[in-house]
Amino acid sequence: MEGQHPIKPGSKEFAHLFPTGTSSDTEETVPTGSPSSTRPPIDYVIVFKFPTKGKEREKLQSEAQNQFDILITKLNRVGLSYQVQTDRRTQGTLLVLVTCPIFVLSEELKRERIRDFLLGIRASEFDNDEDEKKDIFISNVHELTEAERLRIVYEMLTETEAEGGANISPEVDPYVDSIFPLHNDQFNKEWIRTWSKKSLINDQDLNKIRNQFGEKIAFYFAFLQNYLIWLAAPSSIGFFITLFGLKSLSIWYSITMLIWSVVFIEMWKRREQTLALQWDVRHCSKHEKQRLEFKGDRMIRDEVTGEEVPYCPAWKIFARRAMSFPGVAVGALFLSVIVGCVFVLQLFLHEYYTGPFRQVLHYAPTIGYVLLIPTMSGIYSSWVKLLNNWEMHKTESSWEYHYTQKIFIANFLVAYLSLFFIGWVYIPFGDHVLPYLTELNISHSHTKVDFNRLRGQLIYFIVTGQVIGFATEMLLPYAMNLLLPKVKKMAHKKKKSKGKNSESSSSSSSEEEVTQEENKNGIECRLDPKLLKKIYRQVDLPEYNIYTDYVEMVIQFGYVSMFSTVWPLTAFCCMINNWIELRGDAVKICKYTRRPIPYRAEGVGPWIGNMETLVWLSSITMASFAYLFHPSTNIHSPYTPIFTILAILLSEHLYLFIRSVIRSSLNALPSWSDIMIRKSELRMKKVWLQRLVGGDATTTSGQIKKRALDAANSDSPSITVYDTSQIIRNAFKKE
Repeated sequence: MEGQHPIKPGSKEFAHLFPTGTSSDTEETVPTGSPSSTRPPIDYVIVFKFPTKGKEREKLQSEAQNQFDILITKLNRVGLSYQVQTDRRTQGTLLVLVTCPIFVLSEELKRERIRDFLLGIRASEFDNDEDEKKDIFISNVHELTEAERLRIVYEMLTETEAEGGANISPEVDPYVDSIFPLHNDQFNKEWIRTWSKKSLINDQDLNKIRNQFGEKIAFYFAFLQNYLIWLAAPSSIGFFITLFGLKSLSIWYSITMLIWSVVFIEMWKRREQTLALQWDVRHCSKHEKQRLEFKGDRMIRDEVTGEEVPYCPAWKIFARRAMSFPGVAVGALFLSVIVGCVFVLQLFLHEYYTGPFRQVLHYAPTIGYVLLIPTMSGIYSSWVKLLNNWEMHKTESSWEYHYTQKIFIANFLVAYLSLFFIGWVYIPFGDHVLPYLTELNISHSHTKVDFNRLRGQLIYFIVTGQVIGFATEMLLPYAMNLLLPKVKKMAHKKKKSKGKNSESSSSSSSEEEVTQEENKNGIECRLDPKLLKKIYRQVDLPEYNIYTDYVEMVIQFGYVSMFSTVWPLTAFCCMINNWIELRGDAVKICKYTRRPIPYRAEGVGPWIGNMETLVWLSSITMASFAYLFHPSTNIHSPYTPIFTILAILLSEHLYLFIRSVIRSSLNALPSWSDIMIRKSELRMKKVWLQRLVGGDATTTSGQIKKRALDAANSDSPSITVYDTSQIIRNAFKKE
């Protein structure tokens, strides 16, 4: 297998640091269809699609064959085993079923352990005294979780040749449509069954998710669970305010929500650090995986590692990102216009229009919002993804950060634009619209615009919007799973009755048959028909998109932090929604999407920065609402804008002060993770110091000082007590 280790344990100059050990892992094999294995017998499925219809069929055939040979060569180069299965349901589709042999996985695991040690990732290896005698680089592949195994194999598939990978990616290979692992049906059933009976999930449940789907998915569920628990405080306060009819637009409630928002984010950062340490992913972002799409202008030698890496001048990358900014702005403007048009239509039909079909047209904006906004948001997401790919990001973390910000902009506009318009434009200046309606001879039944209009719009987003979102996310895929097989079956019967496409007829029954294919060595083997049916079913599923789930929670957090003073029950409704969402997302991953790639992560990524931005905005919105809608405020006074700005500035400075005090207070209280980090670093240094210089590296500084004094006393001339007394008497005699 190609690809060198950063440091070879067997080299002479490092022999004293890497004690040799033997392992039988390289002698073992895993049967492909072992029923006792809890993991799927196939690590990954590579969907290879090629065109079969066109004017130059021979050229297409030659190109497809050439690309497939390249794919197989790449798999052979990294030592992966594979089987090729024809998808007889679709012409021009091959399924390459990839499995990593044990001895190859063992070598890759050792290489990863060395890299993790150099980057300071696996600090928990030194948590126990027993680990001082254990070589962390001699690892047993049988101790790996499913997520760890799948992640290592995925890195073998997708890393560049310089990093020791096969350099396979749908973004690079023209006929590679997708790469995905198979679901563990047994775990999925147990997961759904267990969570359906639990009110709250615990760390053990999160560890199971991490072991099955990787840290990135586990961090999402950990954040959602933590957010759900923290919503109890504002929910209780809001319920109390509503129950006793207190004013929500008050200074004390605004400050309370501001403090809650800051404390929640700071405490989540602590929780994030603790989980990263427990899951051995602290500093994993230091391993910057190079994107296969980044080609650069030329190859240069890396000054640190000495490897050949693609290089692109910084000015060119900066120029591309600067040029993509207008593209993002145009997309955001287009989306804003669509959202604005839907909102203005809703406002006109609800507040002013009294003409024919009023009762029917009353629901037109809601229907338009449900159908139009998601479509336009999808177009915007596809557009900014193209721009993000064009920006030439060198690493996956850089690409993810910029894509997250672009997605956040779109959802920010969709969620908050109409609320800002009502609060800052429509309520203060809505009465000025009436003269224009009179000039146009439009009949209307408009009443005075007040704070209740803003509250009604917020309730629509919190209640109706989340119900619609849940139906789109869960009920629609369920209905599609029921209807699509029936539609395909009816279409197949129709074709069969006409005597056409006999090849397609045989493919429809291929799921019921035992299929034969050639494996890597050309040996005929049989594929379990149940497994084949499972593969076909998961090929048809969409990929899981974690961005949509994260952005949903972040936008909801914005509703709670910015608009709870508008409707105190906002947090309570969000808490109920999140309890359902926590279980709904589990069902969605298990049944309605492909199994996610088990990426490593040490937190929620750039989303925490977006939430901090929303908290800063909440200091602006709550201050402006508290002043504008106060009973003593004359909203039409010329001094109102000035005093509103002063209230915003005061609230913003108060937010900065509160955040500074809370951060300083928490930093003064070391967390469990802080203590464990210092403890692990000290233990690690002692272990390697002992290996380098020998002796007892655990000797304390007090013991070292005592030994030094003993040694000094042993070398000095001996003076008894009697001699000392005589010296003193002699000194006085001389007087």
